[in-house]
Amino acid sequence: MVNPRKNQKVAISIAEKVLGILLDKASEFGDKISNEKLIDCIDEEDCHIGREKIPKILYDFKRMDYIRREGDSVVLTDKAKMRVVDKITKKIPASKKNHLVSFDIPEGMRRNRNQFRRTLKRIGFIQIQKSLWAIRKDVGVLVDAAAREYKISDYVAYFISEKSNIDKFIGKKIEKE
Repeated sequence: MVNPRKNQKVAISIAEKVLGILLDKASEFGDKISNEKLIDCIDEEDCHIGREKIPKILYDFKRMDYIRREGDSVVLTDKAKMRVVDKITKKIPASKKNHLVSFDIPEGMRRNRNQFRRTLKRIGFIQIQKSLWAIRKDVGVLVDAAAREYKISDYVAYFISEKSNIDKFIGKKIEKE
């Protein structure tokens, strides 16, 4: 008997792997991959997917709003970036400054708030207080993308602190992780 949950997990895993490859290739080509180079840059060695399946995968990604066309190029959407946010974060160098996120999202948007909180954890944020999160990487672009994706931009504040009265506390929390 076929387990639909297992098949869904496999499909999600493959999608994340292919999105990760697209992300790597996009950073090589300046965030956009031309259509001609797209199929050439994903091959069987990269993701163990036959070359003949790649156009179908790309079609599905477009349908699922993971990629969009801009002229003769393909761009990852915010939704796709949320799928591979941990891979994006690994490429961002450490900062000496504290990058903080604070939010107060209404109870009626609980699902969006929970998705946003999970994304903050995947980015690498550490919870300092109930709605205050910190990291020492410049990830403002990712926070903005997450806030847009979960439709909570009006309730999220991102700021960078060179010095505050809780720097030592934040440093200890970050070092524990």
